[in-house]
Amino acid sequence: MSNLQQQQRHPVEAAAAIRYRRAHAFLRVVIYLVAIYGTGMVVAGRTFAVTLFDVLNFGPNAKSIADDGVTYSIFCFGVLGAVIVGWMQLMLCVLDMAKRSSSCRVEARRAMMSSAVVWFALDTGFSLVTEEIEHAIFNLPFFGLLIGPLYVMSVNDVRI
Repeated sequence: MSNLQQQQRHPVEAAAAIRYRRAHAFLRVVIYLVAIYGTGMVVAGRTFAVTLFDVLNFGPNAKSIADDGVTYSIFCFGVLGAVIVGWMQLMLCVLDMAKRSSSCRVEARRAMMSSAVVWFALDTGFSLVTEEIEHAIFNLPFFGLLIGPLYVMSVNDVRI
């Protein structure tokens, strides 16, 4: 490659590197926010079971459920929240590993994308089967927030 071609290519690579870093930083923020949401489900299960999910119209209204059912729902939210936090911690570790070692970036993105796709397909599919349409729609922005930065990182990956 001639010196002129290298000079012309350099700004393109620099712009791609900036887009990559921005997407990486944005994805970190998304991961932290989802982990906070999951932690909220663990430590404030009653709020999620009785208030937030009623407002979002997820499942039956908490007022129509017997006390034992609300208690069990709080337990389920806690378990689900813990799983969400664990998943986000793993995604954060994989994201950071890929930042430190450019040789595993493709595999790291593939792992994060496949975990998000599997979650989305199963969770949204189950929501549709059980006629919880609001929850299926609620999954769309979460999915976009996880996959979008990974896509941007994938198309802008230059060895930085």
